[in-house]
This record gives sequence, structure tokens and C-alpha cells, in this order.
Amino acid sequence: MSVRYAVLLSLVSSAAFAQPTPFPTIPNDTGKEFMVSATNPYVTSTGYTVLKQGGNAIDAMVAMQMVMSVVEPDMTGIGGGTFALYYDNKTKSFTAYDGRDAAPASATPDMFLDDNGKAISRNDILGPRSVAIPGTLKLLYETHQKHGKLEWAQLVQPAIDYAENGYAMNSYTYDIVVRESERLVNDPEIKALYWKGETIRPTGTKMTNPKMAKTLKMIAQQGDSYLYQGPLAERIVEMVNAQLKDGQAKLTLEDFTDYRMKQRDIVRSNYRGNQIVSFGYPASGGVLVSQSLDMLEKYDISNMTYTSAEPWRLMVEAMRLAKEDRIAYAGDPSYVDTPVKELLAEDYIDDRYELIPEQGAGNKKSIKPGLPSAKTPSNHEGFESQDTGHISIVDAQGNAVAMTSTVGTGMGSGVMVDGVLLNAQMANFSSVPSIKGKPVQNSIEPGKRPRSAITPLMMMDDNGQLRLVVGSPGSSQIPGYVLKTIVGIVDWNLPAQDAIDLPNIQYGTKIDRTKPYNPTGLLVEKRTFAESMVPEFADMGYKVHVIPVVSGLNAIEIKDGELHGATDRRRASTSLGD
Repeated sequence: MSVRYAVLLSLVSSAAFAQPTPFPTIPNDTGKEFMVSATNPYVTSTGYTVLKQGGNAIDAMVAMQMVMSVVEPDMTGIGGGTFALYYDNKTKSFTAYDGRDAAPASATPDMFLDDNGKAISRNDILGPRSVAIPGTLKLLYETHQKHGKLEWAQLVQPAIDYAENGYAMNSYTYDIVVRESERLVNDPEIKALYWKGETIRPTGTKMTNPKMAKTLKMIAQQGDSYLYQGPLAERIVEMVNAQLKDGQAKLTLEDFTDYRMKQRDIVRSNYRGNQIVSFGYPASGGVLVSQSLDMLEKYDISNMTYTSAEPWRLMVEAMRLAKEDRIAYAGDPSYVDTPVKELLAEDYIDDRYELIPEQGAGNKKSIKPGLPSAKTPSNHEGFESQDTGHISIVDAQGNAVAMTSTVGTGMGSGVMVDGVLLNAQMANFSSVPSIKGKPVQNSIEPGKRPRSAITPLMMMDDNGQLRLVVGSPGSSQIPGYVLKTIVGIVDWNLPAQDAIDLPNIQYGTKIDRTKPYNPTGLLVEKRTFAESMVPEFADMGYKVHVIPVVSGLNAIEIKDGELHGATDRRRASTSLGD
């Protein structure tokens, strides 16, 4: 490790926790032993230290997520949910661990409909009604019990130190608090943390969370039982239910004791000799990316320049078709039939490929779910998580983790209990249970887990060796961020860092803090070379919006025996390795 990392690594010493240093601008690292990459430098440095101390990928994941729960609660935390894709290098096997939040037993399909049977607004859902049973801590604890090397309490300690002694709030958290301030100011714990008087604390403020520190100390001693069978569950049930009206779905202690981490199917596909390995439903981004790559493989993208519009048009059109399938068919496979094999079948991909026009934008009438209508539920998009966190890890034994986690939207439900920000995942279900008599896959049921666009993904080379670990925050745009990274690496032979640096160009809806509305159409990233393509995109028939399209990609590329950390310059992301 070079000297230039000394400033960042000083963050992880016990003495340094009391005096947070400004976020450093650190070049991405290269190593031969191990590598970590995350959207926050405090998180990255924590993972580096755990691996340096002899911990493995799961140990690093635990410590990093715990720290992220403290320093970026606006996006993720132990009050939310997680999907973790784990690669065991010794057995050459993958496991998809689902710690997604689950609906309480009192939940009903029509709980977010008004008296006239119409869906209530997102703002009316957010708050105590949106809290689902969190799964992140359960996933962390159980995977550590199965795979971890270092002591559990040792891995929780860095998060305790930050909560007690302080960290510098970054601009992204500040922006989200400002964006969500109208609802957040009503919660006494949140207001005490983020407001000074009637003013939101500015970026760079030294933040502490003493209540979270106390909670983490109990979790260090008691493990996940403190939340799922202990006093924290009691406090959450009491505090949330006290804010709910009569007749609204209430939480119970049994909801917490009954919660289980689940293992999901691994989704595999092939792209130009590389095996794409991703997470099965309800994390739906992997299927979407695999479908899109299968369609794109029929084009000679390597002979198209990435500064021209055509390869981006092809990516956009493939994703538009795959997204329609995601919205229609993705759901919790414990509750609904999910036709993943049919969606990835060669004949089906051929049919979808035929719908991509030879030139210009696709016809909206042809961009719809593609399986026979008898097998197609109602197509209802609903809300998507807006803010997320991602961690990529490769340890000294060659094990890897791609983990993406969220509290459902910026600052979650806006309810904080004992320092823990609670999720808003109930809002990620479809509020409409059926349309014209046909069921919606993502409708609400007791114990069910909502669909997600999260895309933790790994790529193996043609020799079966790990080549890439990647994922990103970014709501419904996550699959597109991952897709363009893979295309950049495989088709244009770019290093992972250069692939991440490619502009973000997608079709869909984007939450944009710079506008009073959410633009829908072709989203072209502002202040990138993609702006030069806007006239051509417009001539193709797209309604174009030039806006900030902020991804948070974190990747580790294994190339020529070295680990290359690659991070998103659009965020405060960093990579560290040895």
C-alpha cells in the first residue's frame, strides 16, 4: 500500500475517530491480496482494516455495513434491507442471501387504497405506515455465523466509534435531508441529529449519534437477537404503532421473531464468453441485465465507438424491453410464480431482439411484456427505492461479496428509534393489488418482500475465474449503470474505472433535485460528452432530458493477477487494497 493512503487509513485508528478528517480525494487502488470499494470513504477504510487484520469478505461486509448504517443512514442501515451475492472461491460457488424487508402480518393488499379504491400518494404512504420488518442485521449476523473469522463484537466496534466520536456529514446526505425535510422535521430523533435550531446542519458538520452508539453496543453483545427478539423490537413496535391510526396495519413482536433471511436463486447468463452471475427475484436487476446483454450480443458493439449514439440507442432499447418484463413478472418467488427461465430462454430473447428497431426509438405499443397474455400479470410499476448503498469486496482467499442495501428512499420512513432509521419498504410494493381482474406480482401480502431493482453482480471470464464484482445505488436506474459498465469492459476493452466513467444514458424517470418535476424520457447525463449526442437522440424520436444522472458504481476488476478498485467519481466513492 502506498503512502498516499495514510490520511484515509488514519480514520480507522481509535484515536482518529474523535477527530474526523475531511473526505480525501484518493486515487483508486491496485492490489494483489485484497480490495474493497464503497460509496463512502469511512466505509472503505473500515473494510480495508478488517481485511488487513486477517478478516475475510464476510467480516469486511459486516463491519462496512455497520459503519454505513452510521455515516449514511439516509441510504442504508440496519433498519433497512439488503441483498448480498457471495462467492466462495474454495468451492467455486455462489450464494444469494436475501435480507430484504418483509411486510408485517397485518398487511393487506388494499392497505394503500383510499375509500374510493384509488391508490394514495407516495407522500401519504411514507411515515410509520411504510415501515416493513428490516432484514439487514439478520443477514449480517447469520452470514457471519456461517462464514466469518473475526469476532462479531470486533466488527461492530468501528460503527460504535463513529456514532460516539463523530464523522463528517457528506453533501449527499445533506441534499437528501433538505429534499425530505418537510416530513423529517416531525421526528424528534431525526430533528435532534440533523437540525440546529430551525436550520439543517451543513455539509461537513461533525455528526454523532449517541443513541445509535448505545444500540450498537447492545448488538455487539447480543447479536441480532437484540433486534429480533429483544428490547429494540419492543421499542420499534411501540414507537411505530403509536403513530398509526386505528385500522392501519400495526407491527407486532411476532413479526420480528418470525423474520428469516432467505437464499434466492442464482441467475446465470453468458455474454461474449463471460459468465454473468447475479441475484434472482425479488432483486430483479440481474434478470434485466442478463436479458439486455443477451439481446446486445447480437450486435457488433466492439466496432461501434462509445462516443457515437448508436450503441447507446441499442442499450436503451434492449433495456426498455427488459424493464417491461421486470415490472410485469418480478416479485417475491415465495408468493408468486416468477418465469425467470422463460424470460432468459433463447427463443424468447430472439423474439424480444426482433422488436428493437433498425434505427430510431422503439414504438411504445411494442414495448410491453412479452410472454403469452395468459402468463402475464397486470403491469403496474409503482414506486421504486430512490437511495441505496453498495459495497464490493474481494478478500485474500479470493472470496467476494457484492452487497446492495437500502432503507427504501432517502431517510427511509422518516421514523428513527434508538438511533436506528427505519425503512420505508412498504412503499415499494404495488399499492394496487389487481387491474381489470388480473393480479399484480408486486402486490402486498403478509410476510411478502417487495420487488427491487438492486443489481449485485459478478462476472467470470472464459476460464471460470472471477473477473468483476460490481453494483450501484440508484433506484430503477441501477441495472442500466451496471449494464453500461459491463459493455464498456467487455465490448470496448476499457478498464473498469473508464467503464464507470462513461456517461449514464437511460430511458425512464429520474428523481432530479434540480427540477420541480421528475423527468421521463431519455435521460442523458449532464456535463459529459453524451451532451453532444442530444441532437442525434432527438432526431431518433426520443424526448431528451439533460440532467445529473448520478450513479454510485463500486467495482473490483481482476486482471493479470491484480485487483483493480474502480469507483464512481460522481459520488465520494473510494477503493482500497493491498
